[in-house]
Amino acid sequence: MKIGILGTRGIPNYYGGFEQFAEYFATYVANQNHEIFVYNSHKHPYKESNFKGVQIIHCYDPEYIIGTAGQYIYDLNCILDARKRNFDIILQLGYTSSSIWFGLHPKEAIVITNMDGLEWKRTKYSKPIRKLLLWAEKLAAQKSNALISDSIGIQSYIQKKYNLESEYIAYGAHVFTNPE
Repeated sequence: MKIGILGTRGIPNYYGGFEQFAEYFATYVANQNHEIFVYNSHKHPYKESNFKGVQIIHCYDPEYIIGTAGQYIYDLNCILDARKRNFDIILQLGYTSSSIWFGLHPKEAIVITNMDGLEWKRTKYSKPIRKLLLWAEKLAAQKSNALISDSIGIQSYIQKKYNLESEYIAYGAHVFTNPE
């Protein structure tokens, strides 16, 4: 099976939750003899093309120049690259800056999206941005082939708000054995 992981800054993990999950999951999958690719920001400190059997794809990420809006461009760059790779599965970690590009995802791939937190409820964002984030959430929920919730609360929310099932996967360092 050929799997691509999008939606992280990259591996090895230097940042946080999604990156930690991506590192553990990708190295586990690589050890199961699947082809696994993780997209890394070109600004990620790890510059090699392979990490413990995981193929690394470096994509341009202008966030360091233009701020948060750069995440949308980085995700677009990753999705456009994924169109050339013939992935069987795309695991999209988060949706806030990627789901607006959903029409550009490869049509042949199964897209599984981790539905993350309720970004649109965060008061740190202006009302127009919160509306955009709610729209992005709706797109991800409706357009993904399958959904993952990393908390029971998000799983319940997805069920109530969109009448959709999501698979609850409580990930973290304790869930996957890091095969070293």
